[in-house]
Amino acid sequence: MTLVLAVTLAVLAYPYLVAPKRSGTLDDAAEELGQRLRRSRDRVYEEIRALQQEYFLKNMTEDEYRAQLQAGRLEAARLMQQQQQVQQTLADIDALVEEEMNAAVKQAPLDAAPEGEVK
Repeated sequence: MTLVLAVTLAVLAYPYLVAPKRSGTLDDAAEELGQRLRRSRDRVYEEIRALQQEYFLKNMTEDEYRAQLQAGRLEAARLMQQQQQVQQTLADIDALVEEEMNAAVKQAPLDAAPEGEVK
């Protein structure tokens, strides 16, 4: 009887004890990826500013400038899109975890008495 109670408590406590650790690790990894993407985007913006200076100093032709500027803008847009995808994936994962935890709580008989006891 005590073993059944201990197993039931362990099953009920498991999502609360283990999920935050996994979530924290996932959140940390996502945060790091987001920071790397932001730093990469900042580098692209810095390259665009340097490109503009080179063009205004007449160190390149207008065609070269426009081609490199377009490439820089496309790269910045790609990095922004990746960052948004990371954020959306995290939101989807959080929603699935919440849904699974709610389903587990609904399936667990909270008010069921152990064998041999009367309510």
